[in-house]
Amino acid sequence: MYTYFIEHRGGRIHCLQLGVGERLLVALHGFGDRARLFAVLEKALSEHYTVVAFDLPFHGQTVWPRATFDKSDLLAVVEQIRQRLGCERLSLMGFSFGARLALAMVPDLLPRLERLFLLAPDGIRTQGMGLAVRVPLWLRRWLARVAEHPAPILRLVVWGHRLGLLPPLVASFLRFHLARPERRQRVFGCWLALDSFYLRRRGTRAIWEQSGLPVDIFVGTEDDIVHRKTLRHLAQGLPNVRVFQLHGGHRIVSEVLAEQLKRLLAGQ
Repeated sequence: MYTYFIEHRGGRIHCLQLGVGERLLVALHGFGDRARLFAVLEKALSEHYTVVAFDLPFHGQTVWPRATFDKSDLLAVVEQIRQRLGCERLSLMGFSFGARLALAMVPDLLPRLERLFLLAPDGIRTQGMGLAVRVPLWLRRWLARVAEHPAPILRLVVWGHRLGLLPPLVASFLRFHLARPERRQRVFGCWLALDSFYLRRRGTRAIWEQSGLPVDIFVGTEDDIVHRKTLRHLAQGLPNVRVFQLHGGHRIVSEVLAEQLKRLLAGQ
């Protein structure tokens, strides 16, 4: 395991490289996480993959000078990683918010893409995220400016929760992340990025069906964020798409997942 930085558009992207396998796997962590999240999977993946996980903008050791990022930024980072390792093809892994980003990049990467691993994926149907996506971009930008002095927004969050306009999970999330400047920057930077990573379930299924791309989806049996029934429906009738349930909640990147991946890759 070792780390390095990739320069992109005035930013420095922190990368963590794991494993010694011949194939390349690029891994995207969830919101509020960092690349080191995937270290627990190193032994399970090492024989088959060289894994490069990178800290997303506003996360970990990545330095990101702009207010937000878009799909072209992440595609450029993935391309730099691919060229650095000299691999013609690659696979993608994404956890939670990182799975949303990975899903959105699939159409662009499809000619080079070998396999897709989705871990408790956001972006298909996620508790509370529908509202976040529907907020107009101009309003998000205005709220980002207002949030530099967060007291008025926090009052709105309280009233929105009391009136039933904000789900408890969303209200709690906003109260926590608006409390400190670096958290506010991360929240609004990622919120502003959502339009660039917009997904349609119908389009996602069409790509999976037409391309035959191997897709392995893992979700916790007690996950109250990801809608498991929608995931199963999306994969229904597609032999290249498999859904695995692991005991536990949303944060399934663990030794249990590592064992499941080890068995899965051994039998491929």
